[in-house]
Amino acid sequence: MAVPKNAVWERDPHTAAKHDLLKQYLEAWAPILLSRNDVITYAEGFAGAGVYQEGEPGSPVIAYDVFAEALERMPKRMRLILTEEDPRRAEELKRQMALVRAKHTDDIAKRLQVDIQHADFHPALLRKLRIVGALGQPLFVLLDSFGGPDIPYSLLHELGLWRSTEVMVTFGPTFLTRFAKSDNGHRQRGDEAFGSQDWRAVFEQPPAQKFTFLREQYRRTLREAGFSHTLYFEMVDEGSRKLYLIFGTQHEKGLEKMKDAMWKVDPSHGVRYRDPKDTQQQMLELEFEPNTAPLRRILRDFIAESPTGRTVPELKRYTLLETVYRPAEVIKAVRQLRDEGIVATEPHAINTKTQVTMTPSRPKSAPTGEQGALW
Repeated sequence: MAVPKNAVWERDPHTAAKHDLLKQYLEAWAPILLSRNDVITYAEGFAGAGVYQEGEPGSPVIAYDVFAEALERMPKRMRLILTEEDPRRAEELKRQMALVRAKHTDDIAKRLQVDIQHADFHPALLRKLRIVGALGQPLFVLLDSFGGPDIPYSLLHELGLWRSTEVMVTFGPTFLTRFAKSDNGHRQRGDEAFGSQDWRAVFEQPPAQKFTFLREQYRRTLREAGFSHTLYFEMVDEGSRKLYLIFGTQHEKGLEKMKDAMWKVDPSHGVRYRDPKDTQQQMLELEFEPNTAPLRRILRDFIAESPTGRTVPELKRYTLLETVYRPAEVIKAVRQLRDEGIVATEPHAINTKTQVTMTPSRPKSAPTGEQGALW
């Protein structure tokens, strides 16, 4: 989206869905980390005003409420480190954070520290994280920019040095595909965001493949920065506008919890997901019990790649690392594939020892199509 001119602006469907996802994830993240650490940190690089035009809370306010509830059950401490470069938004953010703090007890206010900086997020955010000693301790960093190439690779690399750090980045592919080819300044911003000039090959890609190419290049960027597991959410709203949310972690448990959060997002926001591994590119409604037809197609192709088939644990790990689905949905999908006569299982009961193979009458390869990896 374009950078708003006003200090407070209307919340769009993408933002509503992002905030719902963030809330769902933080509700799982905070108790887990607080159970084994005395202090954890949440940081934002583009904190905004803390409120939207119709009074909807911004992400800092959402995070504060989640953390206050967690601290009511645990005698631990948390820090919120927020940066905002626009002086009007920074001032409103201070007001909104004062309001949310007043909702909770003085004890919570003492243990839930809020630090608001009126500054460009980089290098101010990283400098503050170093000063307070947050690096090397549990840290979640939200870099929710307006979708341009705003996050320098140098920052991601510094954050990725620490195993205890997780990030969520907003990445809009439109800006670079529309404006960077003829503008050297924009190309330079792209170089800084990707950490190299490899992304510039996007201009040689067919129009239908440009967004996919950039997504895959950014996947490589995050891996090189140190985030070994990266989950891409391709969010498409009712106006067919596309935005990528990219979650980076070094822990498979983080992927599991983020996927749990993903399927709990309120469907009324009008945003849907799409699994890039699915050859038919079926849109997925946000529902706790998702449509597993794309997962069945993905698993069928994965099983067919191996002459000896796959074990159920292999299928679960592949589902975790390569799709938007949860490992818990694998057994149901395998059972449906077997009922359709596409695969066979040995033994018949599906458990951790089950071997899943293609039935002889079925082709060992599926129709080809776009096979972009999720992370």
